[in-house]
Amino acid sequence: MSESAKWKGGRGAGGPGLRVGHGYDLHRMEPAAPAGAGRALRLGGVCFPGDSGPVGHSDADVLLHAITDALLGAIGLPDIGQMFPDTDPRWRDADSALFVREAMARVREAGWEVLNLDATVVAQHPKIGPRKAELRAALARILGVDDARINVKGKTHEGVDAVGEGRAIEAHAVVLLAHA
Repeated sequence: MSESAKWKGGRGAGGPGLRVGHGYDLHRMEPAAPAGAGRALRLGGVCFPGDSGPVGHSDADVLLHAITDALLGAIGLPDIGQMFPDTDPRWRDADSALFVREAMARVREAGWEVLNLDATVVAQHPKIGPRKAELRAALARILGVDDARINVKGKTHEGVDAVGEGRAIEAHAVVLLAHA
């Protein structure tokens, strides 16, 4: 059996049946409409009020975009930009939970399950800590897993670069999958 066939089939050659996926996303932040092109800020499907928001084709949920890429990457599928291109009008203003749910459907169809998700939002604002439980619960609902499998952290860039100056927001996500 080729290495590629072993990879596509899951465990392959008696391997442990585990896969790791990493996702990353970044969006420019601008004043909210009508003053600018910024959208309402959503992270993990949760709304965060503020004067500025991300710019993007869909709802620009940087956390859900990173999670989508982590899931797709773990099973060797194309990234979010290839599967849901911003040149396709179908995805204009789309709820990014749709992307995660589609990625999860593909994960399950391929015979995998999420063991855990560890995600980090990097932004000067909003502060993640006070709403961590709400974020974990929202992500667990979207992924269809127990919230004990979800961790979310918030970090700042200490005033350095576009993220530190509040002109951008980024997220990293790592998922661990097990062959079901």
